[in-house]
Amino acid sequence: MRAISQHRHLLRPGKLLGLAAASSLFLSGCGVVAVTPTTTMPTQFSEAAGSLAAPLGTTPPSEGKPAPGRLPVYWLGLNGDNVFLYREFLPAESSSDPIVEAVMAMTAGSPLDPDYFNPWNKAGRVTASISGKNIITVDISSDAFKASLDAGIAHRAVQQLVYTATAAASNAGLTTVGHDPQVVLLVDGMAGYRAFGHEVLEGQLERDPALMAPIWIIDPQEGSASQSALTVHGTAVSEGGQLSWRAEPIVDGRPAEAAVQSGYAELQDPAGGTSLFSFTAELPPGEYKVSVFHGSGRQDEDSKRVTIHSPAQ
Repeated sequence: MRAISQHRHLLRPGKLLGLAAASSLFLSGCGVVAVTPTTTMPTQFSEAAGSLAAPLGTTPPSEGKPAPGRLPVYWLGLNGDNVFLYREFLPAESSSDPIVEAVMAMTAGSPLDPDYFNPWNKAGRVTASISGKNIITVDISSDAFKASLDAGIAHRAVQQLVYTATAAASNAGLTTVGHDPQVVLLVDGMAGYRAFGHEVLEGQLERDPALMAPIWIIDPQEGSASQSALTVHGTAVSEGGQLSWRAEPIVDGRPAEAAVQSGYAELQDPAGGTSLFSFTAELPPGEYKVSVFHGSGRQDEDSKRVTIHSPAQ
């Protein structure tokens, strides 16, 4: 039932993902039972649409500043005709191995942002180790791979784990300078497992840089609260040196068409490069959807819902 409920979640208005549920039904002693639906890439997707001219860097500094006491976890998110990787921070619940805890949270958790989704099933067991050359070995139980995925989502799910494990190692200060982190992924102690029926897990896996989101709001996270001045940080692939942003009030549970504020965020890198961005919006108390995007068509948009409280007296 988990896969079916996930399928419904992705079909909310305005976020229609190209999911194909298996249509065949069969009868059992308990009645009619649906075959597990398959999570697929958007129907408009082509491999050409999945490449970025100059993707984000894959070395640990691309993770930004360390966040002690928090776990970096990556999720999948639909953006245009492609599915990309987005990171959130979750609270660490123990002082155990941060890589193990982050991977476990990735398989068992749900994104804070409803625009993201998670194709994994909860893993019964995860162990991890890291070498002096930043080779991270993750051993995960096969029950984590129960979901039915097509080849495109399967590749992204494996990369979701690679990104999460390497981010957790970097955030915890476990990596050493001079070596890009790589992941050896074992399943029930063995190499060569075919993940989700598509991805053969062998050798040292590296981040696929083309799967990092083209625009990504790093801070604030979904559901954050602030007082008056809201500062937004993120990173983006540059398309002419500027990003557009809007702050739209939430009215009756939905963003209003008229923005309270809007503006531009400067990108230092030339077109095709990647750059950090930052801007500050002075907003009256209330709930808002803050969006960042390219151009008038709002391409590559990422957004967060935030609450502005009255300043303390």
